[in-house]
Amino acid sequence: MAHNDTILIKLLKDGNINVFESVYSRYYGPLFTFCNQYIDNKEAAKELVQDLFLMLWEGKEKLNKDTNLRSYLYHVARNNCLNYLKHLKVQEKYLQYSKRQKLEIELNQVALNNFFPEKIYIEELEMRINDSVQSLPPRCKYIFELSRYHEKKYTEIATELNISVKTVENQIQKALKILRKNLAGYGKLLFLATLNFL
Repeated sequence: MAHNDTILIKLLKDGNINVFESVYSRYYGPLFTFCNQYIDNKEAAKELVQDLFLMLWEGKEKLNKDTNLRSYLYHVARNNCLNYLKHLKVQEKYLQYSKRQKLEIELNQVALNNFFPEKIYIEELEMRINDSVQSLPPRCKYIFELSRYHEKKYTEIATELNISVKTVENQIQKALKILRKNLAGYGKLLFLATLNFL
């Protein structure tokens, strides 16, 4: 990864627009999700991430060749979110926020201040799990969600859908097989800790 980053940084510093677009395509989604998680404002999150990439492109010559690109992007995203939240706190003097909104801003600031890069892996894994569940065949997905997210027993699902318990079991096994295949690249221990129902 470090070797790849070194090459990417060099090409970025040289003004390679194709490499920049590739980096943008790879990281925009995860960075948007990361920002939106903390500021809870999709439009603002989009602007923060766009500003991040604009800053990356405009300041490409200043990048250190040993920069870990992924860590750098998340570090900048974190700082952008903190600045946004600080701006909201200034606005509180002029706007009437509810106590709940103020508390959310403060809690999000605390969360960002306590942010560690290791969380990136967990967050990406959670997004990958969600994407994998969404990609399941419709019937399989519905049965899986009833079991795992709504905590319904196989017999309850069978009764609700007017199917056999064996059919429910087969659909759950099918879902687990697909999810395991889609998430095979992640460490098993971390995977089991994050998704204890697999």
